[in-house]
Amino acid sequence: MQPLLRQKSLRFKLQFSAKNNLSAHAGFVLVHEALKKLGLIDLMKNFSLKRSGFADEVVLQALIQLLAHGGQSLSDWDYLRHEKGFVLMMGNLAPADDTLYRYLKLLSLQVLERSSQCGQVGFCLELDLLQQKLVHDAWLQKGSPKVLTLDLDAMLIETDKRDALFCYESYKAYHPLNAYCPELEMLLAHEFRDGNVSPMEGLKRLVERCQKLLPQVRFRVRSDSAGYQNEFLDWLDSQGIAYTITVRETVALQENLKLTHDWQPLKIDGFDLGEEVALCLHVPTFQNQDQLNQRMDRRRYLALRKTHGQQELFSLGQVVVTNDLQSSPEKIVKFHRGRCGSVEYFHSQIKDSGASHLPSNSFAVNAAWYSLVCLTHNLLRFIQHNLLPDHLQKIELKTLRFRLLNQAVLVIKKARSLTVRFCQNAKAFQDYCFAWQKLAHLNL
Repeated sequence: MQPLLRQKSLRFKLQFSAKNNLSAHAGFVLVHEALKKLGLIDLMKNFSLKRSGFADEVVLQALIQLLAHGGQSLSDWDYLRHEKGFVLMMGNLAPADDTLYRYLKLLSLQVLERSSQCGQVGFCLELDLLQQKLVHDAWLQKGSPKVLTLDLDAMLIETDKRDALFCYESYKAYHPLNAYCPELEMLLAHEFRDGNVSPMEGLKRLVERCQKLLPQVRFRVRSDSAGYQNEFLDWLDSQGIAYTITVRETVALQENLKLTHDWQPLKIDGFDLGEEVALCLHVPTFQNQDQLNQRMDRRRYLALRKTHGQQELFSLGQVVVTNDLQSSPEKIVKFHRGRCGSVEYFHSQIKDSGASHLPSNSFAVNAAWYSLVCLTHNLLRFIQHNLLPDHLQKIELKTLRFRLLNQAVLVIKKARSLTVRFCQNAKAFQDYCFAWQKLAHLNL
């Protein structure tokens, strides 16, 4: 006979704990101490935007903690501030979510001068000051490298906000432009823009801000076809900035590709990629003979194609222009293709960090929110690469939150000090101890 199947109720019971000073966000202490060690909290105190109520550094730290622990909107803060343990770590200073929104409206929007009046462009001035300090410290911790790469690219953030404008993809969006540095894994500068602003606008402004931020550094620029502008390329040449930029597809370029000879197999690091590369004789547009000679002398066009009989099937992204006249074509192509592996990954990380959900119909508030997302991203990258052990160095930020920041702890306040108590045998405890030692000996 078959055994009888007995219906059982759920084996869980829901109860309140007598210990109400629990928190699921142990990473607060690490983020707070990193902000303090870097001197960012002292900078926040100088903003003086708040005349009453919570101080600037309290509200700004609440916003940063919200995004650092995975919050996607201001309403998520309400869940954090109702954790007794989290509030104890905040020093019993937990503003309401509407206070955070009102503070975003107080932050200054730096409106940029532009030749075109199509759409709005700007960034948050106060948060950019914090970001400059953070980037400079990260550069020092990296050993002050003399050469850095700038990946210039714009991203689209689809939205249903009432005041948002339509982008070139025919939907409402915002269109921020970013300068990402893969060596530091940080955003050096950005511009928050309306959706109808051209992808080609603002590249020179962004590079100039990076030069001002790190004047000791020699930059190399990588960009997609939005950067293929003669004025921009001439300016990069005049500044001595090396570049590799994808060439926009035109009729003249197509004709020159058909006349290209001397194709060679493309091998990168000894691997045959099934492609061929050749120098393409392409004449850029010019206004006079001197300008033509100057551009022809400084630029080199590399054409790429598949080796499977597709000699005439050229498409966007198969011609690269560079002012590097010494390096081999293989080295230039390898360097240029590294852009997609860095900047596209950065865009996904930024959207996962809160940029995909903007809090307001106001352009200024959304610009401040995006600047805050970028600042929090850079802060977590600084913590990851300068404080954490090797097995946490290369993981995504979403994984970092799961493994380290969002850990359950018991917060005990005794004798005017706080104790954060982990569960016994918690794997993250050793990582926190390692980070604590690194933070204590961090030389800034």
